[in-house]
Amino acid sequence: MDMSLSPVDELARLRAKLAELRAREAALEAGFLTFSGTSGTVGRYHGLTCDVVVSRTGYQVFDISKLPSEILHDARYYATKQVTSIRIEEHGEDDLPATYDGPQAIPLLSQT
Repeated sequence: MDMSLSPVDELARLRAKLAELRAREAALEAGFLTFSGTSGTVGRYHGLTCDVVVSRTGYQVFDISKLPSEILHDARYYATKQVTSIRIEEHGEDDLPATYDGPQAIPLLSQT
């Protein structure tokens, strides 16, 4: 961890790096899928240290759109679930703190 960053800033940087990696992953996968599309959507591609295998699998899904309206609109069949999320909100130029006292100590997050 860069000790000049707070855990908040470190999390923001990590998420930015992960977003870049996910974008590159998606681009590579799209290339394999496009190339495989010409050969029936399956294939094996050899690399120096590993292979990429593109395969196709079918599975059943429950289609709720086919349920009768009286079931779809009956509150007895619904449940509420809570979701906890963590999001990053960047500071605007005018919102930056006047002073910064260093990283906050957050239990269990400190790297030793």
